[in-house]
Amino acid sequence: MDQVSNLDFYHHALAIREMQLQLTASNIANQDTPNYKAKGVAFKEAFKQAIDSQSIHLLKENPRHLDGIGNQRGIQVSYIQTGMIRPDGNNVNEHLEKANFAEQQAMYEAALMFSNASKDSIKSALKY
Repeated sequence: MDQVSNLDFYHHALAIREMQLQLTASNIANQDTPNYKAKGVAFKEAFKQAIDSQSIHLLKENPRHLDGIGNQRGIQVSYIQTGMIRPDGNNVNEHLEKANFAEQQAMYEAALMFSNASKDSIKSALKY
């Protein structure tokens, strides 16, 4: 993979990780909201779709297909099955969401670091 392709690769990863961070923060903020259902992004599927199509979008092959619960910035958002639903209908597990947030933040920072290294490599090559 050349350096320019690397930038595209990391651009997609950063967009998906950013969306997951926003959704996780929203899940945590709504942990006491009745009937709120936790939302997330299936990273592997979203990333594969982004790489395969070179753009992140939800494909609707038939006008009668239903939209997903969210297609924010072209990234498919879905409900998360946490295995628990409280009496008020909320299914957010605060501990899982906080752990997920920390993991997503680390992954985002890693992708950003690699993206910057790739960009710096291209800039260095252009100087000579």
